[in-house]
Amino acid sequence: MKIKLGTGIRIVGLVAALLPDVALALDLMRGQRVYNTHCAVCHGMNGIPVIQQAPSFASKERLMQPDMVLLQSVKMGKSIMPPFMGILNNDEILDALNYARTLR
Repeated sequence: MKIKLGTGIRIVGLVAALLPDVALALDLMRGQRVYNTHCAVCHGMNGIPVIQQAPSFASKERLMQPDMVLLQSVKMGKSIMPPFMGILNNDEILDALNYARTLR
């Protein structure tokens, strides 16, 4: 199958059309806001954990896992992390994960 990308077609739209069940998180500003509000208290503002058991996002610890695996971990909680199901929606979580990937 050949797909020609014109100026009117954005890659994001193409991916969304081809993978309708995959949530696309593209809002890094919202991701930063969600991260600062809900994640930084343990993972640190710059991704260096404040508590010992939290992964270091500055070192990309655990962030190489697929989005859907991380989404489920955040929704259900894991180890000392509380569940965020009902607190954050999928797009907010995915935006926060994408923002966390930008931390150094």
